Amino acid sequence: MVDAIRRTAKALAVGGLVTAGLVLAAPGSAQAALSGCSTNYSGRTGTAKCTTATNGSSFRVKVVCYKITSGQTRTIYGTWKTTSGSTSSASCLTGEEIDDVTIQKVV
Repeated sequence: MVDAIRRTAKALAVGGLVTAGLVLAAPGSAQAALSGCSTNYSGRTGTAKCTTATNGSSFRVKVVCYKITSGQTRTIYGTWKTTSGSTSSASCLTGEEIDDVTIQKVV
């Protein structure tokens, strides 16, 4: 009886180690990816575009506008995009010019 219990315990222990090894060796989930990203502007509108957006990654444009008469700046953001090839855009108000256009990424 004692030998049967020892064999069972040993089998469970070895089985647990094998299972743990399989869990540790399992590949992780796919990495989120953004590539082919660029920014541009025309007039008072800044844009950001990524040709590839996969596995839950997202991006948006960040535009810094400055008021011509006072030199004050403010930051505006476009909508978050998750689709490859889509464009995020944001526009400065009348009387403002674009000071900087960058892209924010979540991967």
